[in-house]
Amino acid sequence: MDFKKLNDRANVAINELDKFIDYYGPSDQIDSIKQQMIFIRDNAASGKDPSIELGNEVKFTYAIIASREFASPEELELKEYLDEVSLLLDEK
Repeated sequence: MDFKKLNDRANVAINELDKFIDYYGPSDQIDSIKQQMIFIRDNAASGKDPSIELGNEVKFTYAIIASREFASPEELELKEYLDEVSLLLDEK
């Protein structure tokens, strides 16, 4: 796993989430996604696999939330940033 690239992509996703929040306002779903991105970013910055650090019994839910909740063009654009993080997390 390329931790630097994962850290960078998670940072981009967080910045895009912040822009989205600034424009559309906060929501529980966006806050949950942002907290997960921060967890991923911080672990990647420490050279740790975020999936392992999360634990065996717990899974990231940001992709599920995004696929269920996002429908507008702006939300689908935001989802693309999240998908980039997912692809990097899947690289083992």
